[in-house]
Amino acid sequence: MRILTAPLFALIALSLTACSTPNPYGQPSANYVDSETNQALKVTYATVVDVQAVTIDSEGNLVGKTAGGIIGGIAGSSIGGGKGSAAAAVAGAVIGGMIGNKAEAMYSTKNGVQITVQTSTGRTLSVIQEANINIMYSKGDSVKVITATDGKTHIIQ
Repeated sequence: MRILTAPLFALIALSLTACSTPNPYGQPSANYVDSETNQALKVTYATVVDVQAVTIDSEGNLVGKTAGGIIGGIAGSSIGGGKGSAAAAVAGAVIGGMIGNKAEAMYSTKNGVQITVQTSTGRTLSVIQEANINIMYSKGDSVKVITATDGKTHIIQ
């Protein structure tokens, strides 16, 4: 069982790394999902009236807890023999689940920004989106409010 532990950890580490190619148009200013592409988007011109830093938490899933529990259980079961091995597997699964939960929390929060704007028609909107270190918004900036057909909205410069 110990022989499988190292390759298992290596496989998990490799699966968690993301491959990405640079965008030929420069640093991205917004993130979109596939369903938001290849469609006409509504554009509204606006002026920034307020900017606040926020934290965006993921909706939560069980990946971290489950993976940690499985890895901890496998690692724990390789300790001792008989009833000791079973107890170590349970303890390993519990501890692994707790570690996995913490790891997931670290990687599932993002820096965000809440941008409040006044549109050219006089409407006031507030949009929360992921922060981009390459784009800083300030009070008075002229921006575009991009709205998809499903109502999802992004603000870009």
